[in-house]
Amino acid sequence: NACSRMGQPSTALMFCLGNSESRKKAERIYVKYRQHIISGLRHIEQNNQIQGKEYVIINVKDKIKDTLIGTLASILSFSSVYKEGTIIIGMAYNEDKIKISTRMAGRNPKSKRNLKKLMESVIDIIGGESGGHQKAAGCIINKQDEEKFIDLIKNKLEFELIKI
Repeated sequence: NACSRMGQPSTALMFCLGNSESRKKAERIYVKYRQHIISGLRHIEQNNQIQGKEYVIINVKDKIKDTLIGTLASILSFSSVYKEGTIIIGMAYNEDKIKISTRMAGRNPKSKRNLKKLMESVIDIIGGESGGHQKAAGCIINKQDEEKFIDLIKNKLEFELIKI
């Protein structure tokens, strides 16, 4: 997992096939991966977030690898940083695209919100690709649609709160 997220999937494959050199390389990659996770969490903690009622948007732009944004959102969702049921929306650049990962905070959130449907509803309007399930979902959009996405997701979450 760490090898793939750090752009070294061939090392992971060779490791799984029992190559001893790849094991050493995979261990070094894993240490680097953990360092990226720690620095990513520090970056999130020290930088502005868009806080709404029962949601937070964390737009790290190009400061964190897009392959790590889902992992960071998951870590935050299981931490005590956000109240249970808070929707965590992580955004990270990948060339001309933005990878977006959403998670529902808490170990067993009872929120009726469906993150997969939320992502699909946004993609239906601005385009892109989406996937996931009720408590964890994501999408990929064009970078030029960044502000449009943020405005749209804020409106949908505020409206949905009133509707519920």
